[in-house]
Amino acid sequence: MTESVAFSDTAHSHEPILAETWGADDDEYVEEGAGIELGDIRIPPLAPVPTGLVRPGDSLCDICRQLQLNVDNFIVTPGDDDTYKAHLFLGLVEDMKKKTHCPLCRLILGSIGSELPSVEDGQPLSVSYRWEAVEEMRSISPYAWKPGGRYANPKRLNAFPRITLLANDTPTLSKLYSVRPIEDKIDFNMVSNWLFMCEDWHGDECEKSKFLDGIVDNPTLLIPSFRLIDVIDNCIVSAPRNVIYIALSYVWGRIDPAKILRLLKANVDELQTPGALLQQHHHDRIPLTIQHAMHVARELQLRYIWVDSLCIIQDDIGPGGSKMDAITKMDLIYGAAYLTIIAATGTDANAGLPGVYPGTRQVPQLIEEVLPGLRLASKPSGLSHITNIHRTRAWTYQELQFAKRRLTFIGGQVVFQCCSYHWREDVVFEDRNCYLTRSAARDELPNDIFKLESLLHGYSGLSLTSQEDIYHAFAGMARFFRTKLGANLCHGIPDTDFDWFLLWTTQDPPKRRPHAPSWSWSGWQGEMRPMSWWRYRPSTEQIRELQRDRTWIVWYERRAHHLEDCHRVWTSETTTSLPSESLDPTSFYDSRIQTRFPFDCSQTLPTPRKVVNAPKYVESGHTELGSGFLQFWTVSVMFSLAESTSRENPTFGPRNTHSRVGIFGRDGREVGIVFVNPDWRDKNVISQKTHEFILLSEGTDHDLRLDVDDKDLKYMVMLIDWQGDGQWAERVAVTSIEKTSLKQALGVGPVWKEFILG
Repeated sequence: MTESVAFSDTAHSHEPILAETWGADDDEYVEEGAGIELGDIRIPPLAPVPTGLVRPGDSLCDICRQLQLNVDNFIVTPGDDDTYKAHLFLGLVEDMKKKTHCPLCRLILGSIGSELPSVEDGQPLSVSYRWEAVEEMRSISPYAWKPGGRYANPKRLNAFPRITLLANDTPTLSKLYSVRPIEDKIDFNMVSNWLFMCEDWHGDECEKSKFLDGIVDNPTLLIPSFRLIDVIDNCIVSAPRNVIYIALSYVWGRIDPAKILRLLKANVDELQTPGALLQQHHHDRIPLTIQHAMHVARELQLRYIWVDSLCIIQDDIGPGGSKMDAITKMDLIYGAAYLTIIAATGTDANAGLPGVYPGTRQVPQLIEEVLPGLRLASKPSGLSHITNIHRTRAWTYQELQFAKRRLTFIGGQVVFQCCSYHWREDVVFEDRNCYLTRSAARDELPNDIFKLESLLHGYSGLSLTSQEDIYHAFAGMARFFRTKLGANLCHGIPDTDFDWFLLWTTQDPPKRRPHAPSWSWSGWQGEMRPMSWWRYRPSTEQIRELQRDRTWIVWYERRAHHLEDCHRVWTSETTTSLPSESLDPTSFYDSRIQTRFPFDCSQTLPTPRKVVNAPKYVESGHTELGSGFLQFWTVSVMFSLAESTSRENPTFGPRNTHSRVGIFGRDGREVGIVFVNPDWRDKNVISQKTHEFILLSEGTDHDLRLDVDDKDLKYMVMLIDWQGDGQWAERVAVTSIEKTSLKQALGVGPVWKEFILG
């Protein structure tokens, strides 16, 4: 059953965050004491250029002097020649590091990365650059490379570095895309200006999270236990109706939860008293990032902020507890927030937000006076400063997906992004040319299996402190799957397209997660990759047709180990009753099962049986009863595994780092290959030992077109390993074999057999 969530079609009505109406009716510049106005766009004044840019003895080196740089190089004009398209060589990194007197060498090396080595893999690194143009502004894009033209290892370098004119030296009236100096403390008037422009230019488009069907008008109706921090009265409050609030996305890190202030059953009444959060014994235990976020809310004249540790009663757990109710509705909490603060700097909750207070920027702005009157600055990508914990943390994944406006603290500065555009402190963006107009429609995420598949792909490789949270941290996305695909997630696999989503693999050997079943990506720690991700992508309707024509398994899930009954994983709307035993049973997708195999394959109902001493998996949230053990009938074939004798297949996509093992049949011929975990290979690939494969569906490795000839179709198969004295099996890997390979099956050959898969 699809969960009902109430949305409205229009935004809640409230005044823009700034009460003033800026600008004239005509597109003309209006001088103001605090800046310039262009229509309804306010351009803040430029901060002064830092002093002391020129060091004693500074002068360009011979190579940089030959570049003959001047202001005009950075302004795009008609008729520019191919000089600006060339890749220009600057020298070896080792030599450039010695030229400490050259401001351009210093700027280029610093832009590429402070950890740029002189030698990598025993080879000297060199530096070149190319020109890139965005609108009227051109920039230098430097990069480091090895002999032979290969780029240096990007893990140690900044992503997409660029160098361009300082806005203070830009001669044109528009300073668009030039770099502006940033002061020691964030100018929150500039941030308020961004919010005002977003509201004024984008209207309701930025009131809607792209992963929610509409606007969450009143989150208090959807989350009865919804609480907020009141940053004016400095206490915890029950959220007012139609409240406008900020949400904070951050990482706790390795801080002991007992040492920080958390909302608990024992202190909820005390913390709801005005001024409670200012009391020293409470205030000193509030992590620095949360304190800074509360200050940001005050600076932006927004009264309320949501923070998990202080807005969810942390020890109200168990059935019916408010903690689980809030955790499963994170999509609504972040989707309803007017603004989400992303603390993307540091590894724990005490990292703070750089720039909120003087002296906290952490990352210096790189500006150099290359020549008198020519000051250049680095324009770094935010990707350069995302720490590993933020790249890989599962809990922040859906927070970022559902946020409709983000204020990200990263790389020593603040960046604003809405559904339509983004602005940042160190680059001039306040110009009519870089906005979408009011009438511009925001891209909606289509009902596309591949788009949804990419969400699973993106989430599956992320880390969790507690592995039991594998479904909790994805609960909001699960609700989205129900909305867009009409699918419930059965342990991470959409039930409406079960056969399709079972065909996943991994690039690198994953680690088994015992809290979830092996047949799902959720049962493994590692990034899931669809087998079909590389080439042709049919529509959702075509994929449904593929499943109807090329599958035969009727999937059941066991309700519990000690019970004998099972339930179908999914039943279509056209199915009026459960299938009965007959010579022509109904398949999982409601088509008659054709005579696919030269033996009786009519039995599809599960045989009543109990399972003893099997592992218990965490609840998937799909159904109230469901053990995560599948029970079904399909074809079983036996083959032996040994070192492959065939040539390496062409590499499609990222290189597979598993062990490549050959599949051998009755006459010793290699009928296929399978990529397995090296540890599993070392323990199980033994001479003369046979291994069991189960047939999942018909298909092809990469090309998923409907018009593939039957002779070109293969069998998608799963290599399994028996557990619990043969009571149930686990997935080892998924691969494909030629259809003719069934004749090569060892033992008695292919048989129709019942399986329990955990």
